[in-house]
Amino acid sequence: MTEHRLNEYRSLLDSLKRNKENVPLETLKTKYRKPYEQLTKSIQSITREIIQDVALDGLQIGRAEADQKYLEINTAIRESGIMKKASQAAFIQQDADLVLEYAGQLREIVHGIVKGCEKNAS
Repeated sequence: MTEHRLNEYRSLLDSLKRNKENVPLETLKTKYRKPYEQLTKSIQSITREIIQDVALDGLQIGRAEADQKYLEINTAIRESGIMKKASQAAFIQQDADLVLEYAGQLREIVHGIVKGCEKNAS
């Protein structure tokens, strides 16, 4: 995640925050539906990008154990509830730093699963 992309994300979150503070939600969802949907889709996309970039950076999984590890990783991510927290940080709190914090927590989970695999293989 480049600094430029992170600044773009912060700007989108600021726009969402200003919109929510100054325009009733019903108006955002009706009169301004298209730009509001575009804004939320952009935030959703970049949130996913940030989480993937942070959580998966430097991750290496051998082909032999890939399917099993992907299953373990996806289960652990789902059970952690961190994705829901990250979504709330973005859409309710408009807090990019908190999204990054949650991405770091996911990184620890994901890399812990892979490290466990490497230890078991030794």
